[in-house]
Amino acid sequence: MFVLNIKMDYKKIILACIICAAIIASIIEFAVKDNFILTSSSIDTYDYEINDDNFISNIEKIHNNLDENIGKTIKVMGFVYTMPDFKEGFFVCGRHIEVDSQTQVAGYLCNYVGDMTLVENEWIEITGSIIKGDYNGEIPVIKVNTITKIPAPANTFIKGKES
Repeated sequence: MFVLNIKMDYKKIILACIICAAIIASIIEFAVKDNFILTSSSIDTYDYEINDDNFISNIEKIHNNLDENIGKTIKVMGFVYTMPDFKEGFFVCGRHIEVDSQTQVAGYLCNYVGDMTLVENEWIEITGSIIKGDYNGEIPVIKVNTITKIPAPANTFIKGKES
């Protein structure tokens, strides 16, 4: 028979357990965050890359074929535009559209949950995926993955279709 007599110092054991728990929690937290960043920024191509030339045609295409576009990825730049009745976390990534010498704002309703504070009329580039939302009826909403603040382009207006 083998007998082992060990004198235990409970204070040191508790301290060691706390240190191990802190290390494990840090590894898990940073591994998850790094993985999320890599996943969301590793997309090199998007189903829709919106620019001045295809801005209006893609708004129409996505709105008219909502069910076919659910889950598709999108990259678009515009300015932050909000309405008083928007729920928290919602904004439009919009552009000024010039039609018949009149301008109006058109864009994509976006949902963003994050730490970044968005300022009205601030220029941003967003990436995300299209989901089905509700604002005065069923419409496409971009569930935002990334937001980057950018300088305004030289030409902030897009020429629309003449009536």
